[in-house]
Amino acid sequence: MPHRAGPRASAGATAAAERPTRITGSRGLASPSTPAALGAALLLGVAAVGWLLAGGPVAAAFGAAWLPDGPVVPVTGVLSGLVVAIDPGHGGFDPGVITDSGVVEADLNLAVSLKLRDILVRAGAEVFLTRTEDRDLLQPGDSQRHGSAVRAELIRRVEAVKRAGADLLVSLHCNSFPSSVWRGAQTFYMPGAHPGGRFLAEAIQGELVRVTGETDRQPNGRQDIFLIRETDAPAVVVEMGFLSNPRDLALLQDPDYQHLIAMAIFFGICRFVHQPPPGTA
Repeated sequence: MPHRAGPRASAGATAAAERPTRITGSRGLASPSTPAALGAALLLGVAAVGWLLAGGPVAAAFGAAWLPDGPVVPVTGVLSGLVVAIDPGHGGFDPGVITDSGVVEADLNLAVSLKLRDILVRAGAEVFLTRTEDRDLLQPGDSQRHGSAVRAELIRRVEAVKRAGADLLVSLHCNSFPSSVWRGAQTFYMPGAHPGGRFLAEAIQGELVRVTGETDRQPNGRQDIFLIRETDAPAVVVEMGFLSNPRDLALLQDPDYQHLIAMAIFFGICRFVHQPPPGTA
């Protein structure tokens, strides 16, 4: 889960890699409880990235298991020209949440981020990742200069995203809570920051609800997430589920469900790009 901005440390997530990587290049889906149907749908989905509803929202058909209502026409480069920054939360010295069974949040964040990267590249986007392995961005002396390793690492990440010239930023995390009752993915944005931030959060959250069928949460505006606050472009944090909830924990370890999360985020980005509300384009 992301670090919150405040007097103690920083807020946002900690990503890492000394050389962040740049690469160029409604109807629900089959339930995760039906792995055969889901696997087939996902396979079709990868091949079908780049489908656009004629005169309507991007929907990227998942074959017979996921056909949008209305006619579809194949479109190459749905996201051509878009620079997307993906931040796999935590990494390196900061693993994020570690469950009693040894599941590490940073690893899950990276797994979904890499799947999202591959989908976006197929759609024509240029993709920048803050890390591609279990590393952080700290440089010698950073902790002393900025008061803490966490804050220093977050500052490095913000600087890297700005250098990349990203059109938008998606930071991926997993939530946790003392009670195991809470579950479901949720997308966060910063009210009053970039005018597109709220719409990006709404677009992604709407697709998480529709695609996964595992959450009914709404997008949430917060002022205390460092990475969003300090980023110039529209930026969101996606908390993909609660590691403190047994069902969410099991789903988040499933590669098929990880792909569902990545596809939902992709759909949300497409809606953001192709259907922006007035004043956010």
